Amino acid sequence: MNPYTMKLQQECKPALGVTEVGAVALCTSRAYVLIGGKIQHISVCTNGGVYKNGFSCGIPATNEIGTALAAALGAVGGKWELGLECLRDITDGDIAVAKEIAVESTVDGDKDFIWIAAKITTDLGVAEAHIAQTHGNFVYLAKDGEVLFQKELTEEAEVADLNFDAITIADLVDYAKNVDLEEILFLRDMIEMNVFLSEKGAVGTGLGLGVMDMMFMGEGVLAQAQKLTCSAMDARLAGLPYPAMSIVGSGSHGILCSLPVVAYAKHVKATEEALLRALALSGMITIYSKHYTGRLSALCGCVLGGGSGAAGGIVYLMGGDAKAVSAAMDHMAANLTGMICDGGSIGCALKASTGVYTAILSANIAMQGIAMPNSFGILGQNVEETTKNLGIISAKGMAPMDETIIEIMQGSNQ
Repeated sequence: MNPYTMKLQQECKPALGVTEVGAVALCTSRAYVLIGGKIQHISVCTNGGVYKNGFSCGIPATNEIGTALAAALGAVGGKWELGLECLRDITDGDIAVAKEIAVESTVDGDKDFIWIAAKITTDLGVAEAHIAQTHGNFVYLAKDGEVLFQKELTEEAEVADLNFDAITIADLVDYAKNVDLEEILFLRDMIEMNVFLSEKGAVGTGLGLGVMDMMFMGEGVLAQAQKLTCSAMDARLAGLPYPAMSIVGSGSHGILCSLPVVAYAKHVKATEEALLRALALSGMITIYSKHYTGRLSALCGCVLGGGSGAAGGIVYLMGGDAKAVSAAMDHMAANLTGMICDGGSIGCALKASTGVYTAILSANIAMQGIAMPNSFGILGQNVEETTKNLGIISAKGMAPMDETIIEIMQGSNQ
């Protein structure tokens, strides 16, 4: 199997609700089964990115938001065996019980990677579980002080690792064009799951962007792509009990990198094979971008990562080559770099709308043979250098932004 296919398969996973909420619930669910008994107290410590992303997002199958209640629900009714869908089967009774549990939430500002540490105290003892680096990667389990499982943190907690520094966008375009179609048929699941989520969100949940009267937008491909994408975002962020197919640990990234491409493919009546190949390219561009900017960052990754992937996938459907894909990605970077991530919330649908518009605009401009000048602002000598520059901006230039956002969030809780 092609290593790019292996990477796509590794990174595409169903996720119920915002991934950080699911990961916190997963962590407490795993900790609770180690000890059992009547819950007396739960403490959860996360890195800033997990805290920020889960602060305002809806919890699936509830009318509640935030990671504190998600932590309690994970312990009360979560099923850790379901991974990021661990809250799939919670009941109204579970919600009532969870609301009575004391949950202490803190932030570890020294962790610059995904980090969740859950500690549950019951009448039978104390249990702990830690997740690190990726949303479902358990690195520590303990019961009453006895370590039951532990593994060292590695630089990249991934399988099917790729040497990203040696990869070019031309390589990814070549992969999308020539990979054995049988290898990427699993992307049908991404289409089916995210389109279904969009249909559920199109009834007016969240901000209801998919059902608003937007006649000024017309009924063209842009309007259809925005409706399809934003309805799925509304459903996910509002907490409807249906999973999204995530990529790089984010349902929003999965939605942004797939549904604009699906909408464009429908508009031009593309074959299923063309759509699957375009999605393979979009997914790999998203993975490539997020390798440098990080899974959680101060930049809006679903727009810059998933949106850039969508721009590339749309160029592919337009018949564009690697040069045009690269130009479209540079257009995305020149346009939307600086859009902050202030956590998962229904407001993400607004950002998604901007991302869809810009992806289609970027693709169209690129197909007209127009490209931003090299080394223009943050752009590099090539798109690969531009992507690495976005990583520098995320890690260094905008690092204080996350701290400021978290301070604002914590202040609003007082």
